[in-house]
Amino acid sequence: MKKFFTIAMLGLASLSASAIGPDIFNKLGVGVGVGTGGVSFEAATPITPFVQMRAGVTWMPGVSFNADADFHYWAPDYREGTVELNGDLGRVQGQVIFNVYPVPKVPFYVAAGAYFGGNKLLKITGHSEELRKAGAVTIGDVEIPANENGDISGALKVNGFRPYLGIGWGRMIPGKIVNFSAEIGVQFEGKPKVVSDYGEVDLSAIEDDNTFQKIQNALKVYPTLTLRLNFRVI
Repeated sequence: MKKFFTIAMLGLASLSASAIGPDIFNKLGVGVGVGTGGVSFEAATPITPFVQMRAGVTWMPGVSFNADADFHYWAPDYREGTVELNGDLGRVQGQVIFNVYPVPKVPFYVAAGAYFGGNKLLKITGHSEELRKAGAVTIGDVEIPANENGDISGALKVNGFRPYLGIGWGRMIPGKIVNFSAEIGVQFEGKPKVVSDYGEVDLSAIEDDNTFQKIQNALKVYPTLTLRLNFRVI
């Protein structure tokens, strides 16, 4: 996927080098979007008659939920139980994306680019007094260790660099003052890995098919649907 992204960017760079003219980098638009990725703020400018480049940040509010997970410890014999964990989807990402308009007079476009930063897809926290006894919580087929206070702190971690492909309708730089655009796409983020803030995770002898594992298995790619208002600045 990274190889494909590099080839695509080189192709866009060659196209822009051959199309430099008076209409290049002479306009500026800003957009505010909302969707499955969160709230986005972007600036856009044309780099060829066919291509607009946009860059910005996307903020996902701290949407949280609670889910149970199994735990175990030795005290001194083997004990087990269930603890309620909190999952938090809040994160901030940066993005650089190129919109390619095959027919410049038609507002349909193909989007190619990447998201970066915000590699903790889901933060996981919890607490149990019983976990003070060198306990661990099972998520899928791995175990997250607790600290000496019985606290759990970890995450589902994805790639820091995430290629993106999408399609949309609308222009990032309106012909007048404001317009509307819509876009669907996917981030290729890889299978989320379970990590811990309190040491290394270990393989679990028994797999726990809980909510966190379902998210881990489902979000190898992150689907996005974004509705955006675009404003012309220059």
